Amino acid sequence: MEVVAESVAGIDVHQKQVTITVLIGSSSVQKPKRFSNRFGTTTSALKACGEWLVEKNVEKVAMESTDQYWRPVWQVLESFNFDMILCNPRIIKNIPGKKTDQKDSEWLADLTRCGLVSASFIPPRNIQELRESTRSRKKLIQSRTRIRNEIHNILQRSNIKLTSFITDIFSGSGLRLLNLVINGEVITLRKVSSCMTKRLKSTPEQIFESLDGVLGKNDLSLMVIQMKLLDDYGRAITELDNLIDEQLADQADLLHRLQEIPGISDTTAQTVIAEVGPDVSPFVDAHHLASWAGLCPGSYESAGKKHGSATLHGNGHLKAALVTAAMGAKRTKKSGLKDYYWRLSSRMDKQKAVIALAHKLLRIIYALIQNGSTYQEYKKDQRKTITLATNN
Repeated sequence: MEVVAESVAGIDVHQKQVTITVLIGSSSVQKPKRFSNRFGTTTSALKACGEWLVEKNVEKVAMESTDQYWRPVWQVLESFNFDMILCNPRIIKNIPGKKTDQKDSEWLADLTRCGLVSASFIPPRNIQELRESTRSRKKLIQSRTRIRNEIHNILQRSNIKLTSFITDIFSGSGLRLLNLVINGEVITLRKVSSCMTKRLKSTPEQIFESLDGVLGKNDLSLMVIQMKLLDDYGRAITELDNLIDEQLADQADLLHRLQEIPGISDTTAQTVIAEVGPDVSPFVDAHHLASWAGLCPGSYESAGKKHGSATLHGNGHLKAALVTAAMGAKRTKKSGLKDYYWRLSSRMDKQKAVIALAHKLLRIIYALIQNGSTYQEYKKDQRKTITLATNN
């Protein structure tokens, strides 16, 4: 195979050490010179690693995106001005039965030397920090949901059917009624009525009857602990929201333009900026971005026939956000996106139609970011058409 880089290094990254193989040679016929070394992952050890690579006149450095372990290695070696490549481990797997740290680094160096390694998208540092914040908020929200489900379970096994009459028991009237149960007060019809608002459709008698259960001592203790955790998660999520707002202060215009697209909420717009960034130039076109996000099927052709294939893994955070946005867009009234979804769902599975709508949303986002345009809908020839009108 043709050699595209004369001096390359492949790094196999782990928590305590990195294994490096350097290949030097411009001929595709003769074997290149091979140097191997191991370094620790402390800052001083990684700086020594960078100096060793400089001594070997290394041009390109490639490494796998191994969990979070690659990040400090990348940050230290980036200061040495190497041509850095971060690659997906899924697409550079070695031959089965040849799995050692040394062989992995050699294989990575061989692929890099022949130009067979595609670089992953690495956003700027400020976008990386924003990405960490939005992903942390998502994890906290999921943890808060688990706590709420546990409280629901405690109420159900205690035969307290409050959730049968109130949708949200963690705010407003529901929370006040729940506190009556937790505080161990004697529940009367008068107290129940004082906790209720006029917006509730259920009567005080129905709520009073739903509270006629037995909350054991152990379940009461567990309930108190879960409610404290719920308050802590709520405060942490609020703090993260404020931090994300600060990090997005210089992207207020883009954030506002993204929210004008049907189905794109404030949280979804923040996730899009955190995952894609305010610059889409690293992606050749909108279809390339959709492939990176995992919103298009893979290519599977055999014996001259094209077969259907599942969507790729891609960026799970961006994919989930856009699918959620598509679920909202298909319910938006007087929207061309809604019409697009129902046209597709008439001839294909509804889940596939949702993915196709999410794909379309991402193409719109790509054009919106690339052109600095805004989203508009207008009627043309009695048909709804989606356009991107450039700002004057």
